[in-house]
Parts: sequence; C-alpha cells; structure tokens
Amino acid sequence: MLTSTRSEHVTRLRRLHERKGRLRSGSFLAEGPDCVTAALEAGLGIEVVEVIGVEDHSLMDRVLDLGIPFHAATQRVVAAIGDAATPQGIVAQCTLPTTDADSVVARGGPIVVCDRISDPGNLGTIIRTAEAVGAAGVATTGGSVDAWNPKVVRASAGSIFRLPVVTGLEELRVMDVIARGRTPIALHGAAQVDVVEALKAGADRGITRDDWVWIVGSEAHGVSTELLQAVEWTARIPMAASVESLNAAISVAIALYAGDGVT
Repeated sequence: MLTSTRSEHVTRLRRLHERKGRLRSGSFLAEGPDCVTAALEAGLGIEVVEVIGVEDHSLMDRVLDLGIPFHAATQRVVAAIGDAATPQGIVAQCTLPTTDADSVVARGGPIVVCDRISDPGNLGTIIRTAEAVGAAGVATTGGSVDAWNPKVVRASAGSIFRLPVVTGLEELRVMDVIARGRTPIALHGAAQVDVVEALKAGADRGITRDDWVWIVGSEAHGVSTELLQAVEWTARIPMAASVESLNAAISVAIALYAGDGVT
C-alpha cells in the first residue's frame, strides 16, 4: 500500500503533469474510470495503475487479467498523483501513442485543426466533440496546450484514446500536411458568411462534409494571420449582436454539426 505523498514513486508520476516530464518518460497520466477504461480498450501500454480500494474497484478484474502492474494507494496518494479536484479513485501511467498526419488524412470525416488553443478544457472538449460527430481526427499547431496534458485527457472523456490526434504542427505546414486533398476553412469572426452559408456554397461546388478541414483559434486571439491568408474559405458563427464571441469548443461543435445538416 502506497501511503506517502512524498515518495519517489509519487514524485516520478507527478512529473507527468508537465510536458517536459511526459516527453522524457514517453508516458502520460490517465485519471478516472472513463479514461482508464478507454486506455485499456485502446491497448495502450499501461505501465502501472494506482488505485483506491483494490478489492472492489470495478476495473481491477480487467487490470489483473491483462497482467498490468498496480499499487494499492491511499486516497491522499492518488489525489497527489492526479490533478482532479476530486480524486476519481484510479490513475494509470500510459505510454504516449505515436500518431502521424497520414493516419488522420486517410480516415473519413472532417478534420479539426486547433490553432494555438491554450485552454486544456477547450481542447479536450473539441476532441470529444470531434469523435462524437465522426471526424477523422484533430491536429494542433505549435503554441497549443499539449494534448496529453492531464486536464485535456480528462476533458476528452476517453475520446483522445480513440480519435487520432496530431500535435505540434507548424502553422504553415497545416496546408501541406493536414489539408492536402481537402478544403480548409477558418472560423473567423469577421468572415462575410456564416458557417451554414459557407457549407451551402461548398455543397454547390461539390464539397462534402468529409472534405472540410475546420481551423479554429483561441477565443482571445482567433486563427493566426498566416493561416487566414493561406485559406480560401472563412466563416463565422452566427450570433446575436450582444454576444462578442464563443469559446473554441462551442464554435467547433456548431460548425461540425452544421456540416452534418447541410451536406
């Protein structure tokens, strides 16, 4: 039973809260039953599980069947390893997956590019929404929050284990790497047409929902000037004049589901 929050074991796992620690170890944390279950189903190399109440935890039979090492731990230890405000009883150290752009482009469905999205909750929700709508995958540009940040993983509610996510793309490579053979469209508050109008115009030109690459920036800064200049299509989210902006995750959800309705 792990009882000390100051042990080397706990310190080592806490380093995975930082991107540097994740890159050095080649691993990240999955916290809570939903994320750990998704990690198990994805077949990721899970190195160790820290769990409260080993005897009656619902996931322990699967962990034992797979021969995954585990440690029983006190609630304080699990809370110290994870970063959730309320400990969820189980934390797993997982091997970082390797995803390349080709694995996203080869799949059916629209693609979402997150340009300098810094909020972990936003990125995790975008990944979850992208899976829900049947997207091919998600890509992030440099300057975005790391997709394997514990808060992103948790906000994705397991989707990050099932949907390909490519990280750290240079902005000017988005067109060559992700948007090749597809139609990039940037969400931009000053665009002349809204998303429904853009989708209808695209449909008239034979562009289907699976052809679109939706580019979204942060609520504070929007899509970069470089990307805006590189795309032919831009669209805005229709809003009441009294509302200045929507956060990135809501904007992406509106655009993706609008695409389902138009094409």
